[in-house]
Amino acid sequence: MPRNRQQIPREERTGDLLAAATELFLQKGYAKTTMADISSAAGVARGNVYWYFDSKDHIFAAVMNRLLSREIRILNEEQAGADPLSRLVRGLSDMRYSRPLHQAMHDRLPHSEAVREAHDTFLNWIVGLVDELMAERGLDQDPGVDAALVRDVALAVFEGANVPNDRNRPAHEMIRFLMESVMARSAAAKGRER
Repeated sequence: MPRNRQQIPREERTGDLLAAATELFLQKGYAKTTMADISSAAGVARGNVYWYFDSKDHIFAAVMNRLLSREIRILNEEQAGADPLSRLVRGLSDMRYSRPLHQAMHDRLPHSEAVREAHDTFLNWIVGLVDELMAERGLDQDPGVDAALVRDVALAVFEGANVPNDRNRPAHEMIRFLMESVMARSAAAKGRER
């Protein structure tokens, strides 16, 4: 016998809504997914979705945060001993399937604080791994390396790679190239100083 909706814990219902929204956003895209689609897929009355999420942007932000949290958890479990560059490259590679959703985030940034916060969380994760890599390799203390510039270029590469066109290589490949180039340049400069 199915449980009464009132017997379903809030966390479980929220999880059902997020699972349904994730699937729909990935299949149809943000713009073509409606709150009615999400409520129907989750088995929740349309008006009741708003008990859990204030708006479609709020559920979208929660989906993006959930995808990132899942990836961070996977990386922490599977790549615990790996260097930060490997973890960054693996994380960005794993998240390629959500590229259309990241693009949709850019469309919503001017309209939604919730989406802006989710987007910032994603960018902060990238910055954290770039900073960790630079610290591990001593690049943050290298006077020949502008750590803020490296961080900004890594973000620009990531954001630019998410602009749809046929010429872009995947962001993870370009960021690996950037970071390896910075490390090689720093090593070469240190070698010349000796």
